[in-house]
Amino acid sequence: MPRKGEREKGRWGDVETGSRGNVKQPGFSPSLPLPVSPTPRLPHSPSPPLPISPDARPRVNVAGIDVDNLTEEETIAAIARLMESDGPHYLCVINAAKAVAASRDARLREALGQAALVTADGMSVVWAARLLGKRLKERVTGIDLFTQLLAQAAARGWSVFFFGAREESVRGVVERFTREHPGLRVAGWRNGYVDQAESNAVIEMIGGSGAEVLFVAMGSPAQEYWIAANLQRTGARFAMGVGGSFDHLSGHKRRAPRWMQRAGLEWLYRLLLEPRRLWRRYLVGNAQFIRLVIRQWRSTRQL
Repeated sequence: MPRKGEREKGRWGDVETGSRGNVKQPGFSPSLPLPVSPTPRLPHSPSPPLPISPDARPRVNVAGIDVDNLTEEETIAAIARLMESDGPHYLCVINAAKAVAASRDARLREALGQAALVTADGMSVVWAARLLGKRLKERVTGIDLFTQLLAQAAARGWSVFFFGAREESVRGVVERFTREHPGLRVAGWRNGYVDQAESNAVIEMIGGSGAEVLFVAMGSPAQEYWIAANLQRTGARFAMGVGGSFDHLSGHKRRAPRWMQRAGLEWLYRLLLEPRRLWRRYLVGNAQFIRLVIRQWRSTRQL
């Protein structure tokens, strides 16, 4: 068993173990969905007019990734429309590290390309778009969008399933948001410690729960791989990879102060907390992202 912070090859690709790991670990057993009986999928009442159609959304290409130029409010409205359309659909978020990874990983690029929506999770993506002369309206972070979607799910009656992270983190998220949103319909949850033999059983668990919205907290690129490969079989209408959100929102990991979030310095906060584990990702990775953006800027100048 690798120590926390080490990397291990597994079914889902090269992923980090630890608080966001998703390899089998002794002591973690499957969580039964709540309620135990399947949650029926409710008919959807017509939504009020939405500010944007997913089929007509503007996009900005940053480092080879097409990013939707939407505000958080517009993104939520677009998701609501996707929930009423034929599915399934999923959303991905993009930051500098993921853009660099996608430049080398065809499987990740394909998963991002198939996503119905891609939002700028990192301020580096917003700044890069500005340098390229194509300003993004705002940063739409995965963790903030996740919390807003839970409020929407409670208001609209969408049933949700939480999959990923450690048992204490996923359970903590369920407890917190059912307390904050008493109307939230939780179809079930499951920790993310899944090996190949359990994969089909987990997919069947999600499908049998009646979940309409699926949140997957595996870290990248594991969550993108998993959603792209398995969403159809789960029966969910919409899915989103939420990275380490379960850890942060359950209180098992601290998030950067609000002023650092607004300034786009969350990466620096994480680096200061875990320098040995994250220095290469942020320092080397950010330099590689800058090179990708400069190369793109030069190519547009030559046109």
